[in-house]
Amino acid sequence: MPTAPLRSAPSERPNAADSELLAFAQGAELAVHDLYTKAVDSGRFTGDELTMLEQFAAHHLAYAQSINGLIGKDATNQRNEGVYSAYASQMTTGSSAYRALQALENTLVATHTDILSKLENHDAAVLVASIITVEARHAAVFGGLPNLNLASALDNTASSIAPASSAAATPETTVAP
Repeated sequence: MPTAPLRSAPSERPNAADSELLAFAQGAELAVHDLYTKAVDSGRFTGDELTMLEQFAAHHLAYAQSINGLIGKDATNQRNEGVYSAYASQMTTGSSAYRALQALENTLVATHTDILSKLENHDAAVLVASIITVEARHAAVFGGLPNLNLASALDNTASSIAPASSAAATPETTVAP
């Protein structure tokens, strides 16, 4: 006898504090996407390096779009100009761009990990956790390139740039699946 497919309840929208953190994350993702695009457009990269940069740019755009889908009208869809301007001048030379991009990926890992620790919405937490793992891999890829090393990705000492949440601190709880 066939069984009916399982259906999940529609997800709840993130609360205001979660939306604020996710909007920040979206701005950071858009800034990093634009930095990868600047590197690609510089004409300094070819072949596999160019393909890698294009793919990583696409990842960051997809993350921003996924966040947009989650927070809807609360999405700013604007890049974080502070992040962009801090790194833009480094995107036109090979080794400088790679060091800056690895530092950016490490910073995003720290930032998203910080944001993850503050999120209350389950779907938002799942999305941010999935982004963290890929961005850590991006940093590791740069560590395998000449003039960089894997330890610079694995020993991530970057600090979070996320704003403090506007929500009051809540006690930590464990959620069973």
